Parts: sequence; C-alpha cells; structure tokens
Amino acid sequence: MIDWSDLLNRSEHRPYPLPDRAWHMTMSWLDLLFAHWSFPAEVIRDLLPPNITLDTYEGRAWVGVVPFRMANVGPRGLNWLPGVSAFPELNVRTYVVHEGKPGVWFFSLDAANMLAVQAARLGFHLPYYTPPSSSRSN
Repeated sequence: MIDWSDLLNRSEHRPYPLPDRAWHMTMSWLDLLFAHWSFPAEVIRDLLPPNITLDTYEGRAWVGVVPFRMANVGPRGLNWLPGVSAFPELNVRTYVVHEGKPGVWFFSLDAANMLAVQAARLGFHLPYYTPPSSSRSN
C-alpha cells in the first residue's frame, strides 16, 4: 500500500524543487497508454509558438497519444462527486523545452466531462475539448 502522506516529502527524483505554494487540486491518472510516433523535427516545430523549443531524440520529434482515465478529480478539501470527478481523457502532445526546462506541449486534451473542460480552459488556459456526443442517431 502506498503511504500518500509521505508522497511530497520524497523529492530527490525531481529535477526542480516543489513549488512553494499550496496545491489546489487532486487527480489520479489510471490505465495510461503512451503511444508515440516520430516525425521530422521541422514538421512539428512549425506547429509550436516561436518561443518554445522542440525537444528531439536523435533529431526526430515525437508526438504522443495518451488515453487514460481520470479519477479523484477536484479541488483540495472537497469530496469527489460521482459523475464529475472521474472521466476518460485523451491527450495529443509533443516534448518541448522552455526557458531551459523540459516540458510537454499539448496540441489537444479531450475529456468526457464538460465541467472539467470548462474549468481547465478558464483556470489553466489549456486546449481542452469535449468530444462530440455519442448519442447521435444514425
């Protein structure tokens, strides 16, 4: 069993110190798949803002498609709500460097939860979308 109370005390594996402010949200990422495809760097570089540097491996850019389930999503101190705090998500991303720090650039983040999508777009300015409804009739 994981001792969650000690999680933030173990930081030797982190390349940068933890933020000095309190955390605001909780979330668990479950059942992840990291699928990657390589592309010529110039193809992906042209899709990034000019102040972001593409992080390559052996001269190639990598685009990841990452499907997973989110659970226990919510603000700090509030109980999780059924139907709101758990949903599937899909990320399409590449690897970048900004101001000397490696990171991830999200081309899109799709989540099957309209409330989570709206909160992420407003609060974090992330390119979140809700997939089209699967309730359309044929």
